[in-house]
Amino acid sequence: MTTIYFATNRKLAPGAEFSDAFHDNLDELRFGTATCEGRELFKRDIADVAASATIEVAPERLSAENAAASRLGSAAVFGRLQAELRDSGKDALIYIHGYNYSFRDSVARACQLQQWLAAGGRDMAVCLFAWPSRGAGVSTGAYRDDRNRAAAAGPALGRAILKAVDFVRGTPRGQACNSRLHLVAHSMGAWALRGAVQSMRTFVGDNIPPLFEEVVLFAADEDDDALSARAKLSPILRGCRRATVYLNRQDLALKASDVAMGNPDRLGKAGPEQGPDLPPKVVTVNASPAIIWDAMGAAAWTRDETGHQYYRNNTIVRDDVVQVLAGTSDAEIKGRAEKPNFWLLG
Repeated sequence: MTTIYFATNRKLAPGAEFSDAFHDNLDELRFGTATCEGRELFKRDIADVAASATIEVAPERLSAENAAASRLGSAAVFGRLQAELRDSGKDALIYIHGYNYSFRDSVARACQLQQWLAAGGRDMAVCLFAWPSRGAGVSTGAYRDDRNRAAAAGPALGRAILKAVDFVRGTPRGQACNSRLHLVAHSMGAWALRGAVQSMRTFVGDNIPPLFEEVVLFAADEDDDALSARAKLSPILRGCRRATVYLNRQDLALKASDVAMGNPDRLGKAGPEQGPDLPPKVVTVNASPAIIWDAMGAAAWTRDETGHQYYRNNTIVRDDVVQVLAGTSDAEIKGRAEKPNFWLLG
């Protein structure tokens, strides 16, 4: 059984389910856990995993008159996560999903990612931020709708991160754990992260709290100058030790975003724009040669026609990111070749 923790600003529906609508207050959050039964779930269809997941929403009772009487779902979930980390010695990972996910789909993908990384030797507690993607299929209209939704979800994600900071800072020393916290964003999840970063800046300026050890961006559907621009993603670099950008130059999903949608060069396809404003803590990994396009037979679950899903189904990429999440220095990570401005994988 795999348990993940989640925060979402989706609107709660009857039966501990979440709709594709935003909460009435856009940055309002609900917290909970989800469990998925079975092993090697990353080899199963996402719809099967999603349908069988058990969702538990943490109860909340808010009192404007007596704050001490309030019961916060965030405190309950953070406390449970902290106890797991303290007892197991694991690290924790915040996962921000991409485009075209229902709530249950995002839960299933988080469970698959947790087991996928554990199978590679990095067993971690995964914390999902489930922004209100519609999960309405792939089309120009659905893409634009989800892009707007990801941006609008940014303040809720920023609020969740700052809540985590407050919880960590408020934990008595004797109850603290020594675990590290990482952040992984896939595809349009990087767009939601931009919104979170800019929202946090309204509260803390550029002094983003140094909460994260590693920030990892896979197939980021973001502008290629995002990590150099204060108005985009660069302030997140104040909050981490290292940021690793994985790219695939043959990523057809990002090519569609670039060409069909009229966006600038995409970070996950072109890599970070080089220049004096790009900090040295940004590391680029070109995974293009490692991407599996036509696996068949027993390995058919690795098939990736678009070259966009390698973060969860390519063992070469997984072995690399496992070393990143272990804190291995870039020069010591096995399987890479150093090139000007990037590392070549595969």
